[in-house]
Amino acid sequence: MSIIKQISNLAQHSAIYAVSTAIQKLPGFLLLPIYTNFNYIPSRSDFGEYVMIFTFIAFMNFFYTYGMDSAMLRYFFLGEKDRKTVFSSTFYVLLVTSLITTALLLLFSPALAGLILKKSSAANFIQIAGLILIFDALGNLPYLILRAEEKSIQFTIYRGIRFILELLLNILFVVVLRQGVLGILYTSLAAAVINLLIMTPIIARYLVRRVDLPLAKELLMFGLPFLPNGIAFTTIEMVDRFIVPEILGKDVLGVYGANYKFGAILLLLINAFRNAWQPFFLKISKQDNAREIYTRVLTYFWAGAAAVVLLVTLFIRDLLTFPLPGGRTMLGAAYWDGIGIIPIILLSYCFYGIYVILTPGFYIRKQSKYMIVFTGSGALVNIIANLILLPWMNSFWGAAWATLISYVTMAATIYLVSNRIYPLQIDWGRLGRVTVLLLGVLGIYYFLAPPLWGRLLLAGGVIAYNYFWVLTDGERKAMKRGLGKLRGR
Repeated sequence: MSIIKQISNLAQHSAIYAVSTAIQKLPGFLLLPIYTNFNYIPSRSDFGEYVMIFTFIAFMNFFYTYGMDSAMLRYFFLGEKDRKTVFSSTFYVLLVTSLITTALLLLFSPALAGLILKKSSAANFIQIAGLILIFDALGNLPYLILRAEEKSIQFTIYRGIRFILELLLNILFVVVLRQGVLGILYTSLAAAVINLLIMTPIIARYLVRRVDLPLAKELLMFGLPFLPNGIAFTTIEMVDRFIVPEILGKDVLGVYGANYKFGAILLLLINAFRNAWQPFFLKISKQDNAREIYTRVLTYFWAGAAAVVLLVTLFIRDLLTFPLPGGRTMLGAAYWDGIGIIPIILLSYCFYGIYVILTPGFYIRKQSKYMIVFTGSGALVNIIANLILLPWMNSFWGAAWATLISYVTMAATIYLVSNRIYPLQIDWGRLGRVTVLLLGVLGIYYFLAPPLWGRLLLAGGVIAYNYFWVLTDGERKAMKRGLGKLRGR
């Protein structure tokens, strides 16, 4: 199979996963006009509490999975045991550790609520979070099976069912019953439980009544290094949610958190790509041209991600402030002063994408121990940058710049190490041309603030630049052939 054909298959699965990932996160975006409406979430401070409790859930996810998801995928493709044994060993180990972790969260919930939310009376928030986490940890395993089997459409259907559940339950608990942040937690718990029940047939296909202890040990040895790696990554992603309110207050966190959601649009796309990327690079790892394919994917990603950053940047303010029926807007007017940080967050995730694409060597060479070096350095830089930039700038802009600096650090460090462990012949010329375009358009946007017609011209220029100065003749011909097939020619 040709390189273009294989990458085309990767792109098709990534696109389907993008739909499923968007579906998974869509309730948060669709309901943002409600979450940022003071009739339902009474203040920016309350919205800040919502940001903090779900930050805590995201952080704890890594303690529940501690790299066992990555280990399971790796041994599905490159292990010596059959897939049922790999899945069952992973499932039972996660079940035991998840029960223990949730029990600890329930036991110490008042203290954790006081530490995280600054009020021990909110212990029920932590208790519900613990229950959400255990059901999500187990419910994620059948999705890994679907990824390994490259059943991206089935994956998306199950995600769609969960989306409908979350949307309806949010309307019930937040809009009808007016439960505020507690209602959002009830929604997540109910959706997690129902999701696990729906996925039971997939679990039953692979679950057997045995644990292979030597294999379980191998899985742990490979997966555990991902725990500090995951903690460090979550630190990069979430620590600003704890530092911002300490320095600038919960109100500022509310504005920052609401706008950060839109900057995370690119993270959704990258996570969708990652869902397809891991099985893909493991499956082709033994091909003679595997490294050439990895390099080509990096080039295409950088061009595509830069185009997404620029196109979203040029029109995001128009979208978020456009009047909706009932006098509402996509983003509540009280949060508009944070829209300017969205391009910075988008750009940050471009560098996270580079990090993701450079991971194959560490799976193939069984060098997962190095992962903490990249995320750890990024986390350390993030904390230091936040502590310096937030008081210096006296604005959430400091947190946005700290996020960008930390992801650049991650991308740089993984490149330096991967170049020694599993070097790739990177096409610096094309990457450089895309970077010039990216910085040029961002500079025009921030310093010249062009009107709508000017931004439309810039958008056309971005597309033309990539087509004529980034793609090769062969790639343009392949693109035309692909479009021709879509049109039925």
